[in-house]
Amino acid sequence: MSQLALVAPYPDLAELARQVCAELGEDVTIAVGDLAEGVRVARELVGKGAEVIISRGGTATAISRHVEVPVVEIAVSAFDLVRALAEARGQGRYIGVAGFRNVIYGTKSLEPVLGVTIEELIVEAEEDAAGIIAEGQALGLEVIVGDAVSARSARELGLKAILVTSGKEAISQAIREAREVALVRRRERARAEQFKAILDFAYEGIVATDQEGRITLVNPAAERILGLTAHRVAGRPAREVLPGVPLDQVRQSGQKRLGELHRAGNTLVAENVVPVVAGREIVGTVATFQDVSHLQAVETRVRQELYLKGHVAQFTFADIATRSPVMVRAIERARQFAAAEATILITGETGSGKEMVAQSVHNASQRREGPFVAVNCAAVPENLLESELFGYEEGAFTGARKGGKKGLFELAHRGTLFLDEIGELSLNLQARLLRVLQQKSIMRVGGDRVLPVDVRIIAATHRNLEEAVAQEKFRRDLYYRLNVLHIKLPPLRERLEDLPLLIKALADKISRRSGRLPLLFNKETIARLQAYPWPGNVRELENVLERLVVLRSGQEVQPADLEEILNAPDSQPRPGLQLTLRGTLAEMEEEIIRHTLALTGNDKDATCRRLGLSKTTLWRRLKSWQAGGKGRSSGNSDDGVA
Repeated sequence: MSQLALVAPYPDLAELARQVCAELGEDVTIAVGDLAEGVRVARELVGKGAEVIISRGGTATAISRHVEVPVVEIAVSAFDLVRALAEARGQGRYIGVAGFRNVIYGTKSLEPVLGVTIEELIVEAEEDAAGIIAEGQALGLEVIVGDAVSARSARELGLKAILVTSGKEAISQAIREAREVALVRRRERARAEQFKAILDFAYEGIVATDQEGRITLVNPAAERILGLTAHRVAGRPAREVLPGVPLDQVRQSGQKRLGELHRAGNTLVAENVVPVVAGREIVGTVATFQDVSHLQAVETRVRQELYLKGHVAQFTFADIATRSPVMVRAIERARQFAAAEATILITGETGSGKEMVAQSVHNASQRREGPFVAVNCAAVPENLLESELFGYEEGAFTGARKGGKKGLFELAHRGTLFLDEIGELSLNLQARLLRVLQQKSIMRVGGDRVLPVDVRIIAATHRNLEEAVAQEKFRRDLYYRLNVLHIKLPPLRERLEDLPLLIKALADKISRRSGRLPLLFNKETIARLQAYPWPGNVRELENVLERLVVLRSGQEVQPADLEEILNAPDSQPRPGLQLTLRGTLAEMEEEIIRHTLALTGNDKDATCRRLGLSKTTLWRRLKSWQAGGKGRSSGNSDDGVA
């Protein structure tokens, strides 16, 4: 079904319309029906989806009164009337022009042009046509000119009749106009649907009134917030439905009222009331309502987002690559601990992944929607760490921020606080931390208010806290408070079966991040990497891979490439330097170089690689020491560096 339909009052018009549509390539549904029959046909077409009806004369007028869609009229032009009157003049000089007022109005002015006498016979309704034509016949009219119903009535009375027909141009113009009307109507309908969706799904309650102060609109949110029922209050005076809201005052004064509070039952709402002005006339008002408790929650969330920018846990257990039984057991234990609320202590060497596990625990816990706040206790000086952890009040010390500052405990409220390197805390801060764990509350530096906090603590350390407790460097009571749930992470050298997985995952991540091609590793290279002790664990592995990605982007890594990066190029780890440095900087430099020469068996190339020296620099140092009479070379220092 086309969106346009044309109802022709007579068959010839329908046929002419089909010709026009074929010539213009227009898709228009065409049917025949005059007046009442035309209305019936038009209703059927609208029921099938027609968005705009095109018709002519009295039929167009009748259809417009009985359908909800727009009706575009095929205009009867002056040329059409003149042509019909000229034809009628050949059949009589006393002519009656009959039809609806919109068709024949003004035709009497054509009398002097055509040399005839014209009577305008206004037809208001189809059933009146025969009587009006009969009255014209009684006046002595010789011929009737008019639309389809008028011409038919005249013939039934025995009068001559000329039908006013429309040309192709009038039909094509009507089709173009109908197409524009359909487009505008579709846009308006889309706009109305959009407006309805806004009203229906807006969180704010919205109430509108008309020029008399009667309620015209209540959206679902207003029903919920104000306890109203839209269909029951529609049309009622707003002053009766909402007596505490200044809708009438705003309508009368034209002055908006913003940010006022209004109590609706047990709900405190914030209201804004503004006038609706069309031209210079106030035609109504619109009021919006918000639940104050919701506003407070939003404000809290916004402040939290502003404060907690960056305080999120990025990793989950799915990000931990492992097939090592000892690591699998540690992760399984961490998953179980995530469901609890007790404090967790994670121990393991530096670089073994303690923070990654802590983030994974947070993301698997019921606090996953809250913040994850991390601090390295060893990286912040003690005098700053206290204010970082607990915050401070305005004026607590010189340079304190105006208004004070929230501490990490406050920022982590309803989330997780990760205290890395907990073993480095001073005894003073250990005492304060113990109090927080016991009391579940904090006091800012320089403050006198106790602030409750809901925070889960995950602590981590590479130190042996039991030894620290025995040496009285760590509080025993705090240790027991922290060590409720314990996760021990193995070093990388104890989970070497994970090395291929880690290499693949880390190298791919580094390649994507740096925009370089991924690395390729053969079995021999993997074996060399597995033979390395990895004192820095996974963090050291990532650093090594970072360098390899830069140096060997898109290439296969060879065992020889590792000699430039690792301190132990061979598959078996070599002993490190055992030095006791003393004296001047130059003397310490000489001591390091001579010991390295001894360690490498006087291999100057290997010495340069291990110390990051150029061959020229090493040669100059050796020559300088020989010239100075310091003959303490571990090898044949007379040999030049090739």
